[in-house]
Amino acid sequence: MHHAQFRRHAHSYDRYSLIQERVASALVSKINGPFDSIVDLGCGSGGFLKSYERSFIAYYAIDIAPEMLTLHPDDERVVKMVGDFNDASLFETLQGLDFDLLVSSSALQWSKNLDWTLERMAGLGRPVAMTIFTSETFAAIRNITGTPSPIRSREETIETIGKHFDAEIDVLTYRLYFRNPLSMLRYIKHSGVSGGRQVLGYKETKKILSDYPHAYLEFEVVRALSKKICNK
Repeated sequence: MHHAQFRRHAHSYDRYSLIQERVASALVSKINGPFDSIVDLGCGSGGFLKSYERSFIAYYAIDIAPEMLTLHPDDERVVKMVGDFNDASLFETLQGLDFDLLVSSSALQWSKNLDWTLERMAGLGRPVAMTIFTSETFAAIRNITGTPSPIRSREETIETIGKHFDAEIDVLTYRLYFRNPLSMLRYIKHSGVSGGRQVLGYKETKKILSDYPHAYLEFEVVRALSKKICNK
């Protein structure tokens, strides 16, 4: 997600992170654990940790936005770190950490170069568990407004993961229902799913208020876990 937008909406993010919480729960459910020490890349307000109701000794919560880390649960076992998965220095730091599971839930769609980031993650030599939103998220909005998605397609995401990991990969879809288009637009603005880019101008917003055909927004997520840690 775009950094400045994260900061602006950090205070409201927790209320609007419903889908991220569902996705985190779906990721946890596939992990054959527990693991003693976990690194969470792009931890946000702690969706993964809140879902991970298993014992652990150390948890490294890493996010680019300090404001998000303040929303993340505190615990004597949790170490909060400001870090950017687009930056080589983060991976140098991670090389020096003792951990046995690398997770990233609902964050890597904002990697500037997914191939580069996944290559660095693979280079750490630990099992991975990740969920990544795809361009089918908000598809109906994009069809109506003619705006391209700022994130990658399902095909490109799956292909890039497969290049770097021996992973069990599947696709999850969600619908989030709203009372009216206005509350839906408010959600898009605050949820963190739009990536901080100004997705909709006045003209597009007007078009959605008059033409949007559903009472829901749709989301598509690629879920991938190293095969050796994956619940069948």
